[in-house]
Amino acid sequence: MSNTAHRYLRLCQAYVQLADKFTQLDVEQMTLREKLIPFLLAFKHYKELSEQLANENTSLQAELEDIRQRYAQLNAAENQFAPELTSELEAALLEAEEQMALVEETIQEQNMDPDPDLLPVEKLLLDEYVTGTGELAGMFPEAGVNPKLAESHF
Repeated sequence: MSNTAHRYLRLCQAYVQLADKFTQLDVEQMTLREKLIPFLLAFKHYKELSEQLANENTSLQAELEDIRQRYAQLNAAENQFAPELTSELEAALLEAEEQMALVEETIQEQNMDPDPDLLPVEKLLLDEYVTGTGELAGMFPEAGVNPKLAESHF
């Protein structure tokens, strides 16, 4: 073969090898693209999610700060009014205890004497009527003990 033909043959072989390399490179690039697209989609999704969570975190931090400020205000108000409230509650409790003592005393007095406004003679007369004894024994047709009256007076 001639030198020129040999040179063309080597040049053609180089072009074929170059074409094979470009084809192989093109296939590798397509494969890489197929793998890169899902990665980019996931990356974009996680980036958006991260931004959303950062915004939510900022919002929650602001809300937490508002709640802390409100708590501090309420705590200060409580500390300011606590002595007054305590003294008012103590006074109300003392008054309630006094009222309870009066009620208990009244109940005891009523148990001892159910008719405190009656004179002793009137009490005796009422007792004779209720029990059906004494001078009133034969004067009323329903002579005898009246259970309803006896329960209410004794």
